[in-house]
Amino acid sequence: YINNNFKYVQNIDTNSVKNKQEVLNMIYTIINSGDESFSFNCDYDDCINDVKNIISDNTIFSNINNFVHPYNSFNSINIDITDDGRITITTKKLYKDEEIDYINSYIDNFILNNLNDGMSNLDKIKLFHDYIINNTIYDEGSNESHSAYTLITTGKSICGGYSDILSIFLHRLNLTNYKITSKNHVWNLVNIDGVWYHIDMTWDDPVASDGNQYLLHNFFMISKDELYKLDTVEHTFDENIFIEAK
Repeated sequence: YINNNFKYVQNIDTNSVKNKQEVLNMIYTIINSGDESFSFNCDYDDCINDVKNIISDNTIFSNINNFVHPYNSFNSINIDITDDGRITITTKKLYKDEEIDYINSYIDNFILNNLNDGMSNLDKIKLFHDYIINNTIYDEGSNESHSAYTLITTGKSICGGYSDILSIFLHRLNLTNYKITSKNHVWNLVNIDGVWYHIDMTWDDPVASDGNQYLLHNFFMISKDELYKLDTVEHTFDENIFIEAK
């Protein structure tokens, strides 16, 4: 559970909703809570239509998924609507319990062997960023290597795995963060001392034509302006959703 409210979605403490924003907040709260099944009541005239419109737009659920801890993120989601306005959301988690234990042990070992209390958060993140890239190869052409578990067990990943493992680590540092998605890509956003920074470990681990492995820092702790100077295709995001990232 993340005790964070964002500009797009906030935690809500009720079993009924009174407007569309509260529907979005409820979906976020349910997924964020870790509950695999939860019901709530519609309490305004257009609620059912709003829920159906949200269901018809798969990107809304995917976007909300980015704001929760990766361990609570879902692999699939089902919405059931009754005639009396009761909505039940059932999710299937992306990570199994044994995978979570394995990832936690991996991060525990990294922290024990590499970090100390005298380091700044920036130093800690850079060490982790470099460690992951040095031990991971981008799994070009694959759509399977999308989780942090696959990344650390195979040494291969696509952007979903890179962004999940970094998000999990950032949460271990108690840093507010979430993932950002564009049309075909996902990366991380983190808040340090009130400032939001973009980090993209995938693009800092390029697939080189010469077959060599490279470690870059082009997409490490940068602003939106710096991000757009480097790329305006894969990194163009919806600023009405990922509002802090602006």
